[in-house]
Amino acid sequence: MASDTELERWYAECAPRLRGFLLLKTRQPELADDLTQECFARLAMRESEERLQEPMAFLFTMASRLVIDHRRSHQQARTDSVPLQTLHDVVDPMPGPDMRAQAQQDMQRLLQAMAVLPLRTRQVFQLCRFEGMSYQQAAEHLAISTSSVQKHLAMAVSFVAQKMEPRG
Repeated sequence: MASDTELERWYAECAPRLRGFLLLKTRQPELADDLTQECFARLAMRESEERLQEPMAFLFTMASRLVIDHRRSHQQARTDSVPLQTLHDVVDPMPGPDMRAQAQQDMQRLLQAMAVLPLRTRQVFQLCRFEGMSYQQAAEHLAISTSSVQKHLAMAVSFVAQKMEPRG
């Protein structure tokens, strides 16, 4: 434990620099004062029999740790102070289990409907609706006329829409 004379000397030498350091870290004069006092209080309570060789290094290390502790506790306090109603108003952007199940059922019905379509009609439907091709692009890809693409697509859309209607 340091003597009162040593503490007074260290305080006179180190406190202004330590306070400046803490002020830069916290940007709050009152907090910097409090943490400076806490550093010296801990230094005074130090139980070690060894004489402290570098009090400035010891104080700055302790100050850095106190700032980290303060930020952690302050951040925890901020999250605890959120009103409960605010948490109830938070909306999860992900669909719920019921919507995911419905989407899976819809996808299954779509795949079943497409499986029944004639091959050329299914190809036109896939190219125009899933691949984003225009009628002209699909016609060139399949080596058929644009009017054939339109007829196949109209048939596919009508059939799939009928199969996708909710069952009731």
